[in-house]
Amino acid sequence: MAEPGPEELLREVSCTPAEYAHGLGNAFPQGLSGGPLDFRVEGQGAAMAIHLTPGPDRVIALLRLPTLTARIRFTAGDAEARARMLRHMDLAMQRGGG
Repeated sequence: MAEPGPEELLREVSCTPAEYAHGLGNAFPQGLSGGPLDFRVEGQGAAMAIHLTPGPDRVIALLRLPTLTARIRFTAGDAEARARMLRHMDLAMQRGGG
């Protein structure tokens, strides 16, 4: 996989593609299209394309956690709008724990 460019972010997350899509749908119910591994998101004054690559499970004793690499490429919006969009997405995709 090539290194991300200045308009891209790479994030590793612990979820399935279906869980990631569900979180995106919660964050951007009116601005989400695509799936199951490629998405287009519009909202918050910006737009991004997301490509998911499933990775190997993380194994801790008998616990197996799925992994995904999310390549996020911005296609519209200034730096402030992009940051706002990411904050909104991150907040909507948080899961409980504790």
